[in-house]
Amino acid sequence: MTNIVMIMTDQQRADSLGCMGNARARTPNIDALAARGALFHNHFTPHQICSPSRATLFTGELARHHGLTRNGVALPETQPMLSCDLRAAGYRTHGVGKFHFQPILAAAEHRMPDSNAFWDLPESRNWRGPFFGFDTVDILIGESVGATEGGHYARWLAERAPGAADLYAPENALTPGPDDMDEVWKSAIPEDLHYNTWITDRACDFLEQAGNDPFFLFVSYPDPHHPFSPPAPWCDLFDPADMPDPDVCPQELDAMPSYLLDGDREEASKSYVDYLRDPGPPREQGFLQTTRRISQGSLKQAIAHTYGMVSMIDAGVGRILDRIEALDLTADTLVVFTSDHGELLGDHGLIRKGPSPYRALLNVPLVVAGPGVTPGPRDGMTSHLDLRATLNAHLGLPEVQTDGRSFAAMLVDPQDQGPEAILAEYHPRTRAETYNQTLLTRDWRLTTYPLNVDWGEMFDLRNDPGEHRNLYFDAAYADMKQALIARLFQALPPAPEAGGQPIATY
Repeated sequence: MTNIVMIMTDQQRADSLGCMGNARARTPNIDALAARGALFHNHFTPHQICSPSRATLFTGELARHHGLTRNGVALPETQPMLSCDLRAAGYRTHGVGKFHFQPILAAAEHRMPDSNAFWDLPESRNWRGPFFGFDTVDILIGESVGATEGGHYARWLAERAPGAADLYAPENALTPGPDDMDEVWKSAIPEDLHYNTWITDRACDFLEQAGNDPFFLFVSYPDPHHPFSPPAPWCDLFDPADMPDPDVCPQELDAMPSYLLDGDREEASKSYVDYLRDPGPPREQGFLQTTRRISQGSLKQAIAHTYGMVSMIDAGVGRILDRIEALDLTADTLVVFTSDHGELLGDHGLIRKGPSPYRALLNVPLVVAGPGVTPGPRDGMTSHLDLRATLNAHLGLPEVQTDGRSFAAMLVDPQDQGPEAILAEYHPRTRAETYNQTLLTRDWRLTTYPLNVDWGEMFDLRNDPGEHRNLYFDAAYADMKQALIARLFQALPPAPEAGGQPIATY
């Protein structure tokens, strides 16, 4: 049986890798993995928010069906998942890092290991699983300053280096961050204590003691998610002056839904870092903000730090791949590298993420290398929705009935084009009218807002691949718009009320 190692990052754009054409990126290990595997140029997530995307990848179900439609909702523990399929097939299953299947701020009475409060309970002392189909886990919760409050990593750090958690804070940064962007700083936490290093160490430890039984190892890094605060030496790896300018056109947001400009008011009331420390009232997911109040220098510092975080992850990936090779497991191990969603990074004059499903948010990396995979690029469209069915088919596991469809044929045949269209859906936390649905084809991206007819997005990707000219209300494209809407609603009828009940802010 083929082993599986799935490596996931958080908030990483597809174009952040050297193998995807980024000449500035320093990702030699992921690039080498792509060189011996299938590199998917048009892989998308249906949900540009952490928990819904992760749950969809593992379940093969749209968020409206698995129930985790927004951060703050818990995935039902009885939900069938890829990890459950593999466990039932005789795999030893282990997960390391960020899962985010349950709300981080769920109260202790819910007894959810993915929440900080669980780790104050006596039962957490020796807990290692089982957890959503994983026999054992090493859990990390959150990212940056939020990663030291609960989970196995936070407990390890407190025991290994008492007081070191404070080194993540911006107040203790190696150098002060910019005045106009408080979530950009050089973290003072030493590299050997950083959570990315801890995740890599735990993954390598598992590989060492996995034995002869087939295994599924899930390795989940919480970076390059904002705040933009890598440790040394990664915070200094890239010169901000060498970073690319964001892809933005003057006044392009004037033709977009008006909420895109509203996030600045929330950001002015409480910054993201302050919100992490003291959440207060719920805010819309993604913390979308325009770059109007951010200097070009500060924005490029954030981009440089993002590149640094990606390079730090790449180094961890290299260590894992080296350990697989040293254990003589390469020929028997399928390696999957992906991310849950992307980041705007200044494109369109916006930063972070939010309701609008720009390509920078939906298009994520996907590399698959190992037994039965023909090396080479793949240009066809694929989705997280289809990964469970795809991996089961490629591994010869029993077929499962899900919303997804297998693209296993693409792993063998680089010329296979996969599905003709991809569906996406956004379920908001606080502003109901931002609920939206998307149909993405090779030529068009159409997004409707069923609760607000004054909003809509439509882009001609052949002539406007950067999604800068919104044609939704252009009379010359009315017939095309109606045809795409009909196609979207037939495949995905509006369901703004779908999903489980929120039990926490996030």
